[in-house]
Order: sequence, then C-alpha cells, then structure tokens
Amino acid sequence: MFLSTTQGRYWVELIDQATADWEGYRMGHAVAKYFQQAAMDRRRAPPGELGEARFFSLRDRNADPVSTAMTARGRIQIGVGAANATPFPRYEPDYRILAAHLGVSFHTSCYPYGQRPPSR
Repeated sequence: MFLSTTQGRYWVELIDQATADWEGYRMGHAVAKYFQQAAMDRRRAPPGELGEARFFSLRDRNADPVSTAMTARGRIQIGVGAANATPFPRYEPDYRILAAHLGVSFHTSCYPYGQRPPSR
C-alpha cells in the first residue's frame, strides 16, 4: 500500500518478516521483534494480543524510512522514529492521514518512550 501524505512522504505497509527486519535495521529500533510476535499471535487459536496488528513505514521522497507505526485494536498503538526517537510533532500530519485512511484513532501518546526532545 502506498498512501501519499505530506511533503512527498508516503506510507508503505510492512507485510513480511524480511521487510520488517530491514525496517528495524535501517531505523535502529525493534519493529522486527513486534512483527514476529504478531505473526505468531495470528497463528494462535484464538489469536493473541497482536493478532490483528499491522505495521507501516513512513518513507521520504528517496524511499528512506523516517518513522514506523503499528496499528491494533482500532488505533495507532506505537509510533517511533529513527533510533526510537519521537516522530512528533514533525510527522504528526502523516500519522493523522494514516489514521484517517485506516479508520483508526490516533494520539501522539502512541510514542512509547515519553515526549523526550530530539537528539542533536
């Protein structure tokens, strides 16, 4: 899925483990671990906590990842930037577009590490 957003950025859905591994490597975070857990949870009967999770990569004009999102239970559950930095407020408009497209709720509290200032 390619969903155009702002300033030439776009969302791509991560649909396999290899892509999730690449995303985690490029972004310096643990999306691959959560993707693997979600795949295992989908195979359970009944599905586990992450059984319905979906993963998305926000890419810039050069196709480089700049933020990663996980949706589950009707909302964007996690949103992180490179090296687990906050993607907000810089990519907040992109997240709002993704949430509206998917019909899920969004709040910047999906950043799981608190609102720390970006690294210099």
